Amino acid sequence: MIRHFWDNLTDKRQLSMRDRSTDKVHWRLTISPLALWSSLLALVVLIFITLLLLMAYTSILDILPGYRNRAEKLNDSLTENIIRLDSMERHMNMILEYNEAVSSIFGGGTPALHSTVLTDTIRYDKSRILPTRADTLLRAALESTTGEYSLTNTKTLRSEAAMFSSPMHGHITRGFDAPESSYDIALIGLDGETSVMAVENGTVVGAEQLPNGRGVVAIQHAGGYISIYRNLIEVLVRKGQSVDSGSVIGRIASLNDDTAGEGGAELGFELWRDATAVDPERYILFQ
Repeated sequence: MIRHFWDNLTDKRQLSMRDRSTDKVHWRLTISPLALWSSLLALVVLIFITLLLLMAYTSILDILPGYRNRAEKLNDSLTENIIRLDSMERHMNMILEYNEAVSSIFGGGTPALHSTVLTDTIRYDKSRILPTRADTLLRAALESTTGEYSLTNTKTLRSEAAMFSSPMHGHITRGFDAPESSYDIALIGLDGETSVMAVENGTVVGAEQLPNGRGVVAIQHAGGYISIYRNLIEVLVRKGQSVDSGSVIGRIASLNDDTAGEGGAELGFELWRDATAVDPERYILFQ
């Protein structure tokens, strides 16, 4: 049976064209069914390869329904690039504002805070909420000049509240006074101590020598804190350097040093959090 099927498949057939009146053969073609099907298959493969080449190296897809044309693809790519550039611009503005705040702190000024609230797209509830007795008691406790929760009490410190180590072994000669724009405290070393230490692990974001011959060091810590060390006669770190808590970053003049000059032998220390000066005595247990 298989032999008979193969013979029929390979048996050559004659296809001819004759004149109707004279029965004369104009042309004839001898071909087997197997050759005919092979030729059709080869034609289909050739058409398929031709379509693939057209789709790969021509713009034929742009005219086919269901496919995005070149203009639409370029528009999508342009939109993605605009979104990416906008995100990079916002990130760059944040970095510039941060550097501006650090420079302002480093120069002894108070950085300006820029509000990021979009007031034109946010609706505020302006309804008035009546105060409760608890609100009144809390307000009285905060406005009091004494007590644990008093906002004016800058001297009360518990040992468990200390977050940073002391910048040097010494005692305070001038305290923090925000209303008078005195954001630093002054320290004098005990027993001739002149070494100044980092109060916490961090990265040096500023280290320079001022025209008066005194150095200033600024260190960025985790949690948005920046510590500033002023009136240094010797700076032992550089910008970008990582420091550990307690490592020596500079030195101040000794009390017995004749070169102490007008600046004296006091360390000027500041502590900032989120671009706002804070009282160091609330975070550090000084000796």
